[in-house]
Amino acid sequence: MNGIFDNLPCEVTSYLLSFLEAQHLAIFCETNKFMMALGSQPMLWRELCARKWPNQFIEGESTPRIQKEFGEDALFWKHYYVQKHLLSLSSSMTWTQISLTQSSLGGVKPSARYAHSGTVFDNKIVYIGGQLQQKKRFNDFFFYDTTTGHFTQPKIKGCPPNISKHTTMEIAGLFYTFGGYDGISERFELSVFDPVKRQWEAPATFGERPLSRSNHSSAVVGPNMYIFGGLLQQEEELIDSDDLHVLNTQTMTWTKLHPSGVLPEARCGHKMVTIDGKIYLFGGGNGDNWAMKFNDLHIYDPETNCWTKPETTGDEVDSTTFSSVWNVGRFLFVFGGGRKTHRGSVSNDIYALDTVTMHWTKQTLTGDAPSERDDCTTNVVGDTVYLMHGYNNGAIDQFWSIRMSSPFFRAVHQQEPPSKVLKESHSPLLSLSPSLRKVKNKICQSLSPFSLRRVRQ
Repeated sequence: MNGIFDNLPCEVTSYLLSFLEAQHLAIFCETNKFMMALGSQPMLWRELCARKWPNQFIEGESTPRIQKEFGEDALFWKHYYVQKHLLSLSSSMTWTQISLTQSSLGGVKPSARYAHSGTVFDNKIVYIGGQLQQKKRFNDFFFYDTTTGHFTQPKIKGCPPNISKHTTMEIAGLFYTFGGYDGISERFELSVFDPVKRQWEAPATFGERPLSRSNHSSAVVGPNMYIFGGLLQQEEELIDSDDLHVLNTQTMTWTKLHPSGVLPEARCGHKMVTIDGKIYLFGGGNGDNWAMKFNDLHIYDPETNCWTKPETTGDEVDSTTFSSVWNVGRFLFVFGGGRKTHRGSVSNDIYALDTVTMHWTKQTLTGDAPSERDDCTTNVVGDTVYLMHGYNNGAIDQFWSIRMSSPFFRAVHQQEPPSKVLKESHSPLLSLSPSLRKVKNKICQSLSPFSLRRVRQ
C-alpha cells in the first residue's frame, strides 16, 4: 500500500485521501504508521472541511485569516471537522424544561422575572436581582446546584439593592457586578460579591470610572472586566453610549479605552462573550422606540486594542435586542431576543456562528422549544446550557435547559461530560384564574417590551 503514495507529493496525497468520508479515512489511517502519518496532515482535514461545507470555505477575505490562525494545526482541523459535523445533527442538542417545583426544596425558587444576572461558580449558578415590572425589582439571590438540581436561597451579608439590567462577571472566585437600575431613581456602579462568604460590598476603585448605566454588556479576559455601551442618564434624557472601559481586578483600576478599527455604533441591549481571548459583541439597538436594531457582529482584540467587523455568511439572524448569547468552544450561539423582521415581537430561534468561517446557521434541536422571549439568562455548566425566565408581554416563570449529546461534548472538550441531575417537567403548566388573568393583561398592556425606551431602563 505504501508504494502507491511513495512518489506522490504530500499535497497530492492529501487531496486524494480527502475524497474519503471521515469515518472511512479514520479506518484507513489505522492500517499502519505510514497511513497514520498521512492522515495527520493538516491539509487533508482542511480539504475535508472545504469539501463537506463548500459554501463556508469559499476563497475570499476569510481564507488568509483561517490559514494564518489554524493552517498548520492538524489536530485542530480533525477535531473541528467532527465538531461541525455533530453540530449539524439535531440530536446533538436537546431542549428540556426543568421543573421549578421539583427543584425548589421547600418552595425556594426564583419568581417570574427578567433582566436578572446568572453567574457560574463551582457547578452552581447564582441568580441576582431582576424585575417583575418597571418599579418592582429584586435584591434576592438564588443558588442553583447543577449537580443536584436544587435551588437554595442563602442569607447574604451586606445590603444588595433592588437591581436589574446589570451585568455580573466571575473573576478568580469573585463576582463583579456593574451598573443596573432600581426602576425609580437610583443607578449603580461597581459591587463585588463573594459566593463563598456570601458577602456583598462596594469596593474602592481607582482611575477613570465609567458612568453608571444599564442595558450594557460585560466580558472577561484574564483578570480584566470590559464594559461596553448601555444607557446613560444625562439630565432628562437616556443616551445610548459607545464607550469601552476595562477594570483591572488585580489593581481595581478603571481605564477608558480608545480603540482603533471599525467601532460598533452606540447601543444597548447587546451581549458579549469571550472566545480565544477576543470579545465577540452581538446585537442590540438604539434610538427612541428602537429606531435602529442590530443583528451584527463585532470583535474586540484586547492585545491590539482594536475593533473589527467581520463579514459573515449563512442564515440571516433574526435576533437583535436582549437576546441570549453564549459559546461552546469556538461556536457562538444566539437565542431569542427582539426580532429584526417583525418589529414588536420576540424570538425563540437559535443560531450558531462558526467563528472559524464566520458562517451563521439556524439550529434545529431535539424536543419542544420554550416560548418566544428576550431578557433571559443563559449559563453553560458542563454539557448543559441553562435558560432562566425572561420576558414576553410580561415576566416569564420558566426554567429550561439545552443538553449537549455526549459525542458533541467530547468533540469540543476532549473529555467525558459530567454527571448531573436534570428535573424535567412532565406536568402541564397551570393556567391563571380569571381574576389573575385580568391583572396580568393590565400589566402586559402597560409594559410592552417595545413601548417607549424609558420603560426598559
